[in-house]
Amino acid sequence: MKINLTEIPEEGRSFQYNSQTGELNAVLKDLIGGAHYDAEFFVKPLNSKDFELVGKVRTKTPEQCSRCGIEIAFPVNEKFHEILIPKQSQPRGSKYSKVNHVSDLPEEGPDVSEYEGHLFDIGEYIHEVIALAAPFNPAGPEDENGDCSICKIPVKGQSFSYDEELPLEKPANPFAVLKNIKIN
Repeated sequence: MKINLTEIPEEGRSFQYNSQTGELNAVLKDLIGGAHYDAEFFVKPLNSKDFELVGKVRTKTPEQCSRCGIEIAFPVNEKFHEILIPKQSQPRGSKYSKVNHVSDLPEEGPDVSEYEGHLFDIGEYIHEVIALAAPFNPAGPEDENGDCSICKIPVKGQSFSYDEELPLEKPANPFAVLKNIKIN
């Protein structure tokens, strides 16, 4: 789903997509399956080529609980704030390059995304917002007793990690195992 940025009026335009209107159903199917989603955002021109994108998306992604392995519907409730700029060409020998860096800007401050031509692919953008919202170790929320609200496992103060101790000694000859292999 692409938005033609040249059609955005000076005062901006609001968009609202959800699973009933279906604009993003095909794009989001691999992440959320048939779960309901709500995406609301506002696009406003800042000047003749840059735009501001502010919005939020709510849905649920199918995940496995990292504590017990039960399938859960993990809630996603993400807000976003972007400055859309035209895509910059970066030839191989150019003096500019993209780098990963740490910024002192506040987390809720705007990020930067690029658009090509006069089109911004909002479907791809919302897909990435949802994909990045999934935690590394998804788990259900704790209830008032400190137990998992899904599987009722007591989780308060518990470590849910792989704690098997591995042997520290190295074998004298790591290739000794190979002498037992017979080649016909």
